[in-house]
Amino acid sequence: MICPRCKGELTETVKHNVVIDHCTSCGGIWLDKGELSKIISQIKQAEASLDEEFKPLWKDKREYYDKYKYKKKSTFEKIFDIFD
Repeated sequence: MICPRCKGELTETVKHNVVIDHCTSCGGIWLDKGELSKIISQIKQAEASLDEEFKPLWKDKREYYDKYKYKKKSTFEKIFDIFD
């Protein structure tokens, strides 16, 4: 195939079931119709799986930080901390 930009030669590379045309002279990357939507859908699936994987970790962190959140105490409250 011929590069539409510089008329150089395009080489085809297949990554994750998507054919990517790469120009050897100018470095341009060309996608056929529908290939960009395939890439976007694969990215969304990867993000969703990572969100599900890390959701329990963030839940634990939030509870930890909420438990030890710094709250400014009045002088009266500081006096009664000695009884805790």
